[in-house]
Amino acid sequence: MATNNDLVLNVGSITGLGMREINGDDVNPYARPGTIAIIVDAFGPRILKYCRNVNGSAITMGELHAYAAGAANVRTTSVANITSGTTTSAVTTGLTANRHDGMICYVLDNNDSAGAAPEGEASIVADNTTTAITLEADYPYSVALAANDDLMLVSNYQVEDAAAGDEAWTVAGVALGRYGVANLNYGWYQVEGIVNADATAATITSGDPVSAGAVAVAAFGTDGHELWIGTALAGMTSDSTAATALVNLKLFAPENSGGTP
Repeated sequence: MATNNDLVLNVGSITGLGMREINGDDVNPYARPGTIAIIVDAFGPRILKYCRNVNGSAITMGELHAYAAGAANVRTTSVANITSGTTTSAVTTGLTANRHDGMICYVLDNNDSAGAAPEGEASIVADNTTTAITLEADYPYSVALAANDDLMLVSNYQVEDAAAGDEAWTVAGVALGRYGVANLNYGWYQVEGIVNADATAATITSGDPVSAGAVAVAAFGTDGHELWIGTALAGMTSDSTAATALVNLKLFAPENSGGTP
């Protein structure tokens, strides 16, 4: 943790919302990013999460997305051997501007003294450029970062296109807004409950688990349980023109607790 005694920062509340908000494509967030909303409609109860699209391009309604990361089946981006730093900033290279805003910045390694502070401490990214990370001023590290320290940026509400093979704990949900979400804008994603999601062009059997495909849900095939993101409530044939599948998403509390056994 950082220098204060709290494990939380800037507390918000779970809330409901209406169609105007669900269809939003917000340049500036109208609610706290990462907010959870519980609603019920004609399809039944749903749990939604307010996320930011950092995919690099616009997304459309019905697409499946994963938490933004620097590699497959993680929710982290590695920042190795920073150039310099303070208690609230780091200088490095190779970042994508604004992609990591709001992420958790965890100090993986203190280069000059193994195990010493700020190693193991976490703060929140206020904003980032291609070379600089600025942290929340109210949540500083107890000791300044220094050259060659290693950081991990952990996504909490930043999303990008899902891919085949994504483990369930890294999958964020299905975009709900009618107009999609532009790059770096905010919108609502369903994480739990029934939704008619985009699907890959393969037969899906009613009652079978579904897994992540390329920006879509897919038949689980031989995928292990760590890849299951929900259950097909109706079958879909490979010649379906709509290429959508009615599924019960289970991403608020995935069946599995981690990666490949």
